[in-house]
Amino acid sequence: MKNAHFIAHRINQLDALRELPRQYGAEIDLRDRGERLILQHDPFADGEDAEPFFAEYKHGTLILNIKSERIEHRVHELLRRYDIQDYFFLDSSVPMIVNLSKAHEKRIAIRYSEFESKETVLNFSGLVDWIWVDCFSKLPLHQAEAELFKKSGFKLCLVSPELQGRPDDILPYKKQMAVEEIEVDAICTKLYNIDAWRK
Repeated sequence: MKNAHFIAHRINQLDALRELPRQYGAEIDLRDRGERLILQHDPFADGEDAEPFFAEYKHGTLILNIKSERIEHRVHELLRRYDIQDYFFLDSSVPMIVNLSKAHEKRIAIRYSEFESKETVLNFSGLVDWIWVDCFSKLPLHQAEAELFKKSGFKLCLVSPELQGRPDDILPYKKQMAVEEIEVDAICTKLYNIDAWRK
């Protein structure tokens, strides 16, 4: 995992961003609340306004986890305003992915897991840049799939298993990936688990 870029999961407060070392990226949850664009994972809770976060963002890859339908264009405005270039959208609907790709936006992720097939992912080759490798119950990525996805032009972002409630699987995942010589471009994990991936 020495070449993987680490992205800290759920950095939904400006104070948390200020404590995040700049070499790491951040995953944030975005939703609308009336006219406001806020940082909040949960649907019925308030959150901080998103714009101050974007204004201070000087870190690595920013994952924009979309929690409300059709807010991507508003998010785009903030990305442009604060000249944030290193990002990708996550959990956008398929119609919105198509809409964005027609507007020449490819910084989007499509999910791959034990429930979502590689054939579905490959349908998005040339339309999106990233694959979000999720792990609801196991690591679905093997050497053959990793090589196929890379040859098809995708970058790979692995979901660390503690995000699905299985922190003890980090070491087995690392071993499996080392044995199969699987290289990913990024790992989304809790900030406190970055060292576990690096060991």
